[in-house]
Amino acid sequence: MMRYLVATHGELAVGIINSVSLIIGNGENVDYFSMTKSKSSEDAEMEIKNYLERNKGESLIVLTDLFGGSVANAFTKYLLEGYQFELVTGVNLPMLLTMLLSNQESKEQIVSNGIEEGSKGIIHINKILEQQGGNRDGFITIED
Repeated sequence: MMRYLVATHGELAVGIINSVSLIIGNGENVDYFSMTKSKSSEDAEMEIKNYLERNKGESLIVLTDLFGGSVANAFTKYLLEGYQFELVTGVNLPMLLTMLLSNQESKEQIVSNGIEEGSKGIIHINKILEQQGGNRDGFITIED
């Protein structure tokens, strides 16, 4: 079974996982890591390393919030040290839902589909309404 770790600055990871639970139920295969002000970089490094050691041999996808941020950089360090997992930045709710609901076997395909749907989920609604004429007969319609 695929394991997922949502790793973010602050409590964003907890919020995303709570939202996923609301939509599709609890995911026993989803964990979180939160980098908070009260956590030293040494403590964070130790927590990350312990997690990766506990899950060695598992199919693991790590989703972080910000490319180039301290959380993504910390996980990149472990990739460079030879730990085996997929690392994706820019986590959002459509991305994680797509990955969790995927029936794909390949980590690469799950990641690819998640990135695609995560990107598709970023939409400026005002522009769509403007292009489509907005309000029709008292209803707001948005066509795909």
